[in-house]
Amino acid sequence: MRHLVLGLLAGLVLLGAGPASAQGSMTLRDRLVIVNSSSTAGVGQLLARSFAERFEGVPTPTATTLGSVRAMEAFCAGIGLQTPDILLVTRRLPRAVVDACAANGVRDIVELQLGLGAVVLAARRGEAMPGLSSRQVYEALAAERAVEEEFIPNPARFWSDLGSGLPRNEIRVILPVGGSGPRALFDDLVMEAGCRYVRDIRLLFEAAYRRSKCITARTDGRALDVHADQVPAALLAAPPGTLAVVSYDQLLASGGNLVAVPLDGVAPSIGAIGSLDYEPARTFFLYAKRQHSRNQQGVGVVRGIHEFLVESTSEHAGGPGGYLAGAGLVPLVPAERAAQRRIAQQARLMSR
Repeated sequence: MRHLVLGLLAGLVLLGAGPASAQGSMTLRDRLVIVNSSSTAGVGQLLARSFAERFEGVPTPTATTLGSVRAMEAFCAGIGLQTPDILLVTRRLPRAVVDACAANGVRDIVELQLGLGAVVLAARRGEAMPGLSSRQVYEALAAERAVEEEFIPNPARFWSDLGSGLPRNEIRVILPVGGSGPRALFDDLVMEAGCRYVRDIRLLFEAAYRRSKCITARTDGRALDVHADQVPAALLAAPPGTLAVVSYDQLLASGGNLVAVPLDGVAPSIGAIGSLDYEPARTFFLYAKRQHSRNQQGVGVVRGIHEFLVESTSEHAGGPGGYLAGAGLVPLVPAERAAQRRIAQQARLMSR
């Protein structure tokens, strides 16, 4: 595994290295290098783009999407030119990962919470759908289903095929296109959650193969991929009974034209998302290496870490109506947003 991470890091250096952008600078790279999980890819792209736009002449940070585990490994591999500056994930660094970072010299870490990510299964107003379980959503949308220890093309046609209390409506669901932040969250928090206890999938040895069986959507016309920002409009124009996967922000922006379908017995709301009682929700975390920042003598790995942290916690980014809503983020409560801004301004190290 270590040689894979080192190979990855060499690629990151080729992407992020360049001549120092300030005359006389002692930095080793001219741009920030970010690693993120698939579910934070949209957030990473938005932050990188906004950072470059806000600070004229600054090269756009390099954002590379990996799995959560590999992103953490890359971040914790060490200090210096060949390692990333920023990590974006949807779960807090476990104690074992923090210890691995420290063993490799990564000790001065700043931890920030950016907001809450939530995806919603929505119907049009007047076409309310009974609550669904994550298992039923997976069984409706998976390309293949396990039948008698074999995987066959998904035979389900109607929602009633999946539960006696569900309507005899054709299964039709509009999904954000693969690679988008909302789709990654949906795959992670609904599809994988729905297949978690499917015996035949649990017996598969290779983790990547198990995941593919969980998140690969059917291609027979019952699951339609649409650009993430076009999903609400596509749902409003779709045949009756169609459902769609939208961000919570898109649900609110519909002005009541879209209604949420409860998942696993909980309807999405600010309270349910904030308390994480609504299962398809996660806190987005940003981690930064303060050791990569320039010191008072202008020496360091890269410029801009402090500015990137300040931008990431600004109201312009993560407040109500901020641009991170485009990746499906729900803002933290005002007091918590203020607390995160203070951490960013002070570059305060995490204490655990």
